[in-house]
Amino acid sequence: MLFMESWPAPKIDTPQEGALGCPAPHVVACAHAAVVMELQRPDIDMVVWGRRVPAVWETHLKDWSGSPSSLILSGKPSEIAKSLAAPTVLQDWPPVILTDVRDLSSLFGALTGGVRQHIRLMASPSSDAIFEFPPDILRLICAYGRTGAEWCSNQDPKNGIVRALSPFAVAFIRGFS
Repeated sequence: MLFMESWPAPKIDTPQEGALGCPAPHVVACAHAAVVMELQRPDIDMVVWGRRVPAVWETHLKDWSGSPSSLILSGKPSEIAKSLAAPTVLQDWPPVILTDVRDLSSLFGALTGGVRQHIRLMASPSSDAIFEFPPDILRLICAYGRTGAEWCSNQDPKNGIVRALSPFAVAFIRGFS
């Protein structure tokens, strides 16, 4: 099991040190699903579950050219699951992705107490995929074998290190207060 905390802190910052140090997010990453439990720590801004997926996922997605439009859903996990089973959705998206979105929605629901979710599924990232993190919001991001999401290790992108999410990895990101 690999467990790491992101640069710049060699240890967890105290509130006093955090205000004086580099304003970078604290990230915990691991290949084991138990890493999601790190979201309980108040000092963690982002958790990356670098999951390993079956090779068949990559095979199914290799020749997929992408959906013609984004899929946007809102609701509780049971409502999301029902929407994902609609014939028009099944026509545009590979079953492996839809099954995973349903499963991640259930996991996300368990982590957030079943509150309403807003899901946006895109075939490829676009300029409108960039978003701010309002306080008290938890975000989940997953890139399905294509270009991964990127984040900067500093609030000033010119001074930070740009990191990328591995294909199929899942990132849980907290909004900053």
